[in-house]
Amino acid sequence: MNVKIKENMESEKLISLFNKDLCLFHLRSRKKFSILREMAHHLAKMGRVSDEDLIMEMLKNRESLGSTGLGKGVAFPHGKSLAIKKLTILFGKSVSGIDFESLDGKPTHIFFLILAPSNREAETYLELLSDLLTLVKNPEKLKKLHEVKDFSSLKVLFGGMET
Repeated sequence: MNVKIKENMESEKLISLFNKDLCLFHLRSRKKFSILREMAHHLAKMGRVSDEDLIMEMLKNRESLGSTGLGKGVAFPHGKSLAIKKLTILFGKSVSGIDFESLDGKPTHIFFLILAPSNREAETYLELLSDLLTLVKNPEKLKKLHEVKDFSSLKVLFGGMET
């Protein structure tokens, strides 16, 4: 298969997992666990999680294993829980950045909170993480990721279309 066709298929699949109502472009929290709480609370308000506290406990447990702040200003907090109804991804952006205990020690601005049901969608969950990691490894796309201001610009980035 042509690499360009494969990339376009992957981009379309990736953007199909995003939802305008699950994008927060102005996260207010200034600390690691409060920003996770802010995102979990939003998911609870949107009806995506059945138990916000259970999600927070799962996220704290995951972070205790090692920060999901991979560096370059990006973090991938993630996990599986019975409190998740279906695979959900929330995009969050902190303009000022926070200390998320990233591997490079620099502030984190971009968050991809990825939550999956415990017993289903495991393959899609892992593919999603892999696709997002690939995106962040591309310096040009990483720069554009830090510049997104709304859902339209996020869709353009994932779609690979010119603005």
